[in-house]
Amino acid sequence: MIVPSTGKLGRGLVAGAVGTALLTSVAAAHSLQGPSSSQSPYVVRSQPGVVSRSILTVGDAVNAKPDGTPYRLVGIPDGLGAYDNGDGTFTLLVNHELPAGRGAQRAHGAAGAFISKWIIEKGSLRVLHGEDLMQRVATWDPATGRYNEPAKGVELSRLCSADLPQPGAFYDRTSGVGYEGRLLMNGEEKGPEGRAFAHALDGTSYELPALGKASWENLLANPATGRKTVVVGLDDSGGGQVYIYVGEKQATGNPAERAGLANGVLYGLKIEGLARETDATVLAGPVPFSLHAFGDVRNWTGAKLEQESVLHGVTSFQRPEDGAWDPRNPRDFYFVTTASMEGKSRLWRLRFVDPANPAAGGTVELLLDGTEGPKMMDNLTITRRGQILIQEDPGNHSRLAKIWRYDIDSGRLEAVAEHDPNRFAPGAAAFLTQDEESSGIIDASDLLGEGWFLLTVQAHYKHPDPELVEGGQLLALHVPPGEGPKGPGDDRPGKPGAR
Repeated sequence: MIVPSTGKLGRGLVAGAVGTALLTSVAAAHSLQGPSSSQSPYVVRSQPGVVSRSILTVGDAVNAKPDGTPYRLVGIPDGLGAYDNGDGTFTLLVNHELPAGRGAQRAHGAAGAFISKWIIEKGSLRVLHGEDLMQRVATWDPATGRYNEPAKGVELSRLCSADLPQPGAFYDRTSGVGYEGRLLMNGEEKGPEGRAFAHALDGTSYELPALGKASWENLLANPATGRKTVVVGLDDSGGGQVYIYVGEKQATGNPAERAGLANGVLYGLKIEGLARETDATVLAGPVPFSLHAFGDVRNWTGAKLEQESVLHGVTSFQRPEDGAWDPRNPRDFYFVTTASMEGKSRLWRLRFVDPANPAAGGTVELLLDGTEGPKMMDNLTITRRGQILIQEDPGNHSRLAKIWRYDIDSGRLEAVAEHDPNRFAPGAAAFLTQDEESSGIIDASDLLGEGWFLLTVQAHYKHPDPELVEGGQLLALHVPPGEGPKGPGDDRPGKPGAR
């Protein structure tokens, strides 16, 4: 998610000018290699008017580490967060979904998952500088019920999607309570004992035990809940659950505590009449949901949370993946379930009665039921126009992974981009792998102009350099925000999601 600049310049005018400059530079091409990337884009258009531009490719460097060796983009880039620096550049934060112990030792003193930080020029997408965001990690001590002092040497594993919420998620301007800084949210997708984290921009990361342990895909904070802090957590496992955390913003404490991320209670989503999603699942219109209150789970294991979820009838899904709050309506939360290539991958909407009081319940609706075309939907973002960009992850399959656009109001669904067949189609001359996925997509309209997105590609082949681990790329994608022309076979009938 983009956090807009707090400067006094007109963001829309500045971003629009930047977007125009970017599009002018690619007027004669729809796939352009950026000035800092060694490779052309790994994602190409499947609709006229769509433009992709590479930013960095795994192995690329623009500056050195403190030890003098190149600071390179390494493999398995995933979730993103970005913010405006107010000087013609923006900062891009990138999760790297490395297993614990893989790759080189990072700035926080351990190998494995980490977050890289890149300063990028808006007009050209030239990368000016790269470094690690994480410098130290504050873990939770169950014995004392307090945070340990931030320390180096803490291993993290498989940080997946990310959320950099708007400031209102963690700071209530009316009361002046909460944390005014920015926190990048993510979690470990490593099985039931995965931890949730919030990463401050000063380099200190905080474990979030109050959000529970699960195989986290993402943790999404609602930016419009006042003194309350509300976060939806998505457990990316077979039979995984959707959890809702509710805390209270504080006037004192560390950033996680002030943000209301350390003192709350956890709930599990229960859909009326649906204990477990299967391929045969059908919802006849909006269906009521309620929440089961687990209470304080700070000292629970992930195994206990799973056990209690099953015991109390919390709905299990076919791998809940990424989600997002609707920027037009803070009551609405959207998420996808991946299922399998043969199964039904679905788009869901939760509509809360009161997002600041999730325990009041609401309704759930299926907007895509798995018959429309997308396969194994994984990551998504929502624009202020009410358009959802959805990325596929078909795994090690010959299908070229696609990016889809779904319009909430009309139900229109179309494929707008796919992975480059010259690299990812079996038998291609420049073949890398058929195990590819794009990920981490965020709306970059506040930075680059309307219709621009930032995303990553994971090319799951073993890289010969042990620091890099796998292939991948950072990219920008422009999808014209209006009703685009239809491409043969690209339109699929969707179900209108009335607001």
